[in-house]
Amino acid sequence: MIAAGKIVFLITFFALVVQGLIFFIDDPDELTFLPLVLILAGIAGYLLRERGRDPDAVFQSDIFFWAYSLRLWMGMVMYGWGLKDLFGDEDASGYVGGWSIAKNWYQNGFDGFAADLVRVFFERQNEGQALIWAIPTFIAGGESRMIVSTVNSFAGALLVIVVFRMTRRVFDSETARIAAILVTYWMSHILLSATTAKEILVILGEWFVLYMLIRNARGFSPKDAFASVPAFLAVFIMRFYAVYLLAAAAFFRFLVASRQNIIRNAIFGSVIVAALMIFLAAGGAIQRDFERIDRLNQRVDSWREGVARETGSGVEVYSEIESPTLAIPVATVYFFFAPFPWEAFSGSARNAFGAAENIFIIAILIIGFPALKIVFKAKFVEMAPIFAFCVLYAGMHIWGLSNVGLAWRHKQTVMPLFFMLVAVGITQRHVGWDAITGRSRRRRKDLNIVRVS
Repeated sequence: MIAAGKIVFLITFFALVVQGLIFFIDDPDELTFLPLVLILAGIAGYLLRERGRDPDAVFQSDIFFWAYSLRLWMGMVMYGWGLKDLFGDEDASGYVGGWSIAKNWYQNGFDGFAADLVRVFFERQNEGQALIWAIPTFIAGGESRMIVSTVNSFAGALLVIVVFRMTRRVFDSETARIAAILVTYWMSHILLSATTAKEILVILGEWFVLYMLIRNARGFSPKDAFASVPAFLAVFIMRFYAVYLLAAAAFFRFLVASRQNIIRNAIFGSVIVAALMIFLAAGGAIQRDFERIDRLNQRVDSWREGVARETGSGVEVYSEIESPTLAIPVATVYFFFAPFPWEAFSGSARNAFGAAENIFIIAILIIGFPALKIVFKAKFVEMAPIFAFCVLYAGMHIWGLSNVGLAWRHKQTVMPLFFMLVAVGITQRHVGWDAITGRSRRRRKDLNIVRVS
């Protein structure tokens, strides 16, 4: 079925053309998303083409087009069929920011472009997604929600490839394929990719940087550093505090780059991270960013509470439970498991499938738990930056922001780690079952997926 990815995309594109002519006939600006769909597909097809002796080249291409098609369909369902309110879309008007910036470029030329760059990098971080969306909107020449949805759908499909390559780098091809399939069909990621929220762009940027950190078995090379700069900057302008978490992940990468030189690497990594932090502190960036977090938290507090009520994705735990000893475990449960199964029929449709997904997350934890032994025994060096980032990110939203009204959204940032672990667990069980039934030769205890890279 996966091998039919390109065929599925062609069918999807022609369906989008027909539906676009029906739903957007009175709004021609929205129809400009159709050429963009083809352009992005062509870019992906070229980059994922079969080269050399990569046995997974065809799979990567097909799984990408499956993921891209599913997310494009979801975008049409939400904004063409008009079902965005059914699924819940608290950022439905966010796409307008892209066109506002594009209009500024039309009116003021390069001066407007330069002014917007300064604004999103130095004055209004956390709103840089509008700058990204402004580029295709500027080329199209009109305001279009579907263009923003298409860009996000493309980002969501690219995330599948990033997770695949990261898992293959750490484990093996079979495990990577399972992880990629899980990301492709995970409904929350499909929905985030189809909406006009920035979340999927942020997740892609964060996990691409993490992939660059572990891509080279010998350490973080200058080539990897150069390749990660665009993603790092993108994360900075969309979710500036995540940059500090990625810096911590980079520190862990330097710290455990290899088992033989751990002391040297720890010193080297500490010097680099310390130099970066001193530079940021001297420039006032750290103080400014923490003040910005406080202002941001105050400004969106009521908005978070509204989202929590409408979607069932969390509550204001710390205002209801005075004891931090009790509040933190409760907030942790809400972050990972809200909305709960008994809330499936309250709130939006997103609440319903969110509750169903959380049942699956429990199964993931059960299946993936044995994989932790493999990860920490043989793959700790490669997984340390990923674990560091996910623990810090989840911890910040559980404790630091004191509100889990957006638990459903932010939980999706750490889900690729869960997918990797459950893929390892499934692969381990497959190999073990084959050995038991005599379908393969007896395997060594730690199985195939823990080969030292």
